[in-house]
Order: sequence, then structure tokens, then C-alpha cells
Amino acid sequence: MIAFIKTLNLQEKSTKCTPKFAQTNIMYFFSTVAPKLLLPTNRLIAEEKQDIRFACSATGQPLPSITWSKSVGNVPQKRTEVKNGNLTIHSVTKNDGGTYICKAENILGSVTDTAQLMIFPPLRFKVSPPQEVTPMIGSNLRLPCVAESDLRTTIKWTKEGMSSLPVESRVLQNETLLIWNTKIAHKGSYTCRATNALRTIETKVKINSPTVSSCSVIRKYINSASGNCAIDPDGAGGLAPFTVYCDMSDKNRAGVTVISHDSESRMHVNGCDPAGCYSRDIHYRGVSLSQLASLTRVSSHCEQFIKYGCYKSMIFKGGFGWWVSRDSTKMKHWGGASPGSGKCACGITNSCADSSYGCNCDRNDDTWREDSGLLTDKTHLPVKQLRFGDIGDSGEQGYHTLGKLKCYSIA
Repeated sequence: MIAFIKTLNLQEKSTKCTPKFAQTNIMYFFSTVAPKLLLPTNRLIAEEKQDIRFACSATGQPLPSITWSKSVGNVPQKRTEVKNGNLTIHSVTKNDGGTYICKAENILGSVTDTAQLMIFPPLRFKVSPPQEVTPMIGSNLRLPCVAESDLRTTIKWTKEGMSSLPVESRVLQNETLLIWNTKIAHKGSYTCRATNALRTIETKVKINSPTVSSCSVIRKYINSASGNCAIDPDGAGGLAPFTVYCDMSDKNRAGVTVISHDSESRMHVNGCDPAGCYSRDIHYRGVSLSQLASLTRVSSHCEQFIKYGCYKSMIFKGGFGWWVSRDSTKMKHWGGASPGSGKCACGITNSCADSSYGCNCDRNDDTWREDSGLLTDKTHLPVKQLRFGDIGDSGEQGYHTLGKLKCYSIA
């Protein structure tokens, strides 16, 4: 407590001409209190570029003044403001981290307290799933989600805001969402949410309705009714889908993809004699050779029936006939024989009309004969072109028949 004394002149008795005065001292008392500091928190954590605020208040008489300083280095002046004792730092950087000192001071002294500021890099996704994906039905789908932070971070996956994920899906230890045997029921919006002590971030991925690669897949996952269906063997973003006929009863109900073309009927080979002089290009209906190549790649088996009916007309003897693969390779084997053998089916089974030749037609006699069988090497199918010769002389004749392309997979 401090006392202040003030002297006052008071008028006493006076005469008519002369006033008389007396002096009186009056004492004033003022209460004083030493500063007392209140710092609600002694520790703050923040991300870079965030604004932070330290609150600091004080009591005392006279009211203490409050100042801020930093134990090591300086308070960032251009991004700092102090108002009513509260320290605000805008857009903090890593260098702003450290110990800050709040000081309250009046005429009786000063008092200080400290607060720790810790700055961390922003929480971010190091690996994010694609924004949109169209999977193959029945395929396994992996959606990665990796967050990066110096603080402990948790990852949570949800579908359409629901915490329960659909069947045949789970989150792996590395936070990847795995969906196996993808079905139509798996389509929808999925969210990967990362959370640490400071904030939550999220990223979304849209799973579209799965595409089907073949009739075998349709048979397994969708329905078992034969009919026309659209398939997309190489998936979304590749070649365009195309329509095929699905035969769900053939090949022990495997779901056979059937492709038609313009040369399926028995066709007469016009007369000419040189090797390969007759040429028939095969045009598949509503689909390109590139699309068919993608079908053969996703199928475990492909086949195409081929037949040549001959009268005094040879195939491989003299090199008169051959077929051309989808990649324009001249193929020297016939249906039922192995690639590169130069034989027909009878040459493999040792049942040809003349055992010295690998095909019935190569006997070249005055008898109608035929060589036929299935081409099964799917790396060369479908047949792109047929070539024949040795039909220029009187009496020489030939007819070719080429079946539909059929592809399937066995579960």
C-alpha cells in the first residue's frame, strides 16, 4: 500500500480587512498488488501455414502490461500481433517453433510463464487412389491410400458414408482397400479419410459398374442365359466394347463367346493354278482384329473350324494353300494339326489317304477328299485370310469352309 499526502490552506477567522488562513494536511491511501499471470495452455501444436494464438492475461494493481518474447531467436514481427495480451502468429513456419515467454509487469515487479509451440508439416496423402475406376467383373481391385505426417495418423475407409464395407472387401495393413471378385454390388463412392491430432483430410474414388471381358465371365457372375451381350475384354479406357453371342450351353456350359463372319458357308474356290492365287479375306461382324486379339488374351481356349474339300487340288504339297493369321503370318498347318507341322489332322493321326503325305488333299487324285479340324493356337487366331491354288486345270476343284471364332475359359 502507498500513501500520498496533500497540504490544503483553510480560511480561519478574518477581520474586515485581513483574512486569516491555516494549513491542513490530507492523506490519500492507494492499494497496490503485484502481478499475477494466467497462461491457459503451456503447449500448442500446429501445422505449417496455420494461424496460432497464445492467450495470456494478468491481474495486479496497477494493471500489469503484457509483453511476449522467444527464448531462442525472435518473435516473427511481420506475422505477429499482440492484442489484450494474446499473441497471434499468422501462417506459422517450422522456424516459428520453440518456447515463448509471456511477461506481466507493473511497479511492484514482473512475472513470467512459458509456452511451447511445436510446428509439423501438413498432413497430406502420399499415395491416393484414382478418382474413378472401372474394374473387370470378377477381378481383384486394390485401392492404395497412404498418408504422410510426423504425427500419429489413422486411416479409415467408408462406402457411401457407411463405416461397414461391402462383402468381399477389406483394408490391408498398408491401408490399401482390397476388393476381390468384384461385382456390380461393389460400385459406388468410397472415401479414404486420414486423421491426426490436428486435422482430417479425405480423398474419394468412384467405382463404376464393372465391365465383363467375355461370355465365360457373364456365365459365372451375371446370368446363364444364351443371347447377345456386350463385352469389353481389355477393360475401360482401352478398345471399345463390342457385341457378341454368348452360348451358355456349349463346352459343358463354360460360357462360349461366339464371333461370326462373312465366310462361314461352303464357298467355291475359283479356278487358278499358281500357289495362293485364290484369296478370301475374312470380315468379322462388328468387331476389329485388335478387339478379337484382346478376347483371345483373356480366354483360356479359342478355336476355329477350318475345312477344305478338294478334287485333284493340293494344300501343302507344292505350297499351294495356307491360311493367314490375325498378325498377317502365313500359317503352314491345318485344322487338327500342331503349329508349324506342315500337316493336316490326318498327318498327326497317321490316317491320311496316302501315308507319304501329311494331308488327304495332297494325294491329288480323282477322288473328292477333305481335310478339316479345329485351329486352337489362340495366339494366331482368328483367321484373317484363306489362300489356295492348284485349281486351274480342267477338273480341279476346291471348296473351303471356315467356322465361327469361339473363345471360352474353364473355371
